[in-house]
Amino acid sequence: MNIRKAEPNDIEEIRQLNHRLFLHDLPYDPRLNIGWPLEDFGEVYFKKRISGETGVCFVAEEGGRLVGYATGHVESEIDSTDTILRCELDNIYVEDAYRRSGVGRHLVSELDNWCKERGAKNMLVIAYAGNLDAIQFYESYGFKPFALKLERDL
Repeated sequence: MNIRKAEPNDIEEIRQLNHRLFLHDLPYDPRLNIGWPLEDFGEVYFKKRISGETGVCFVAEEGGRLVGYATGHVESEIDSTDTILRCELDNIYVEDAYRRSGVGRHLVSELDNWCKERGAKNMLVIAYAGNLDAIQFYESYGFKPFALKLERDL
């Protein structure tokens, strides 16, 4: 398994992985625009992360194909009440066959190092409340509940 920064020629595989993430997340948010990763918005987002313009994208590669990725960014106001420089783990996805094998941990570890190099003191991630596997993964990596976001339909 090779963990590395994504390169421009990885974008289509990353967008396909992100599309699978959206399909995976659809039961937790039926309003999710599952086409976003394959639309222009998704392409622009990943180009900016891959180029380093607005963050970073790491990939996990096995046998010449991508089996996972993680994106993140560092900024001083991820939340309007922030008093420290934070990193946000924007999204992460690992193919089913590679889950629970350490791939996700390695991706998050690379993002940790990248964030620390930029002076971040804290990492934030948002997970769907019903996605207990994701929450368990994040908690096993040291994430703790920080805030609760509530919503209702109008």
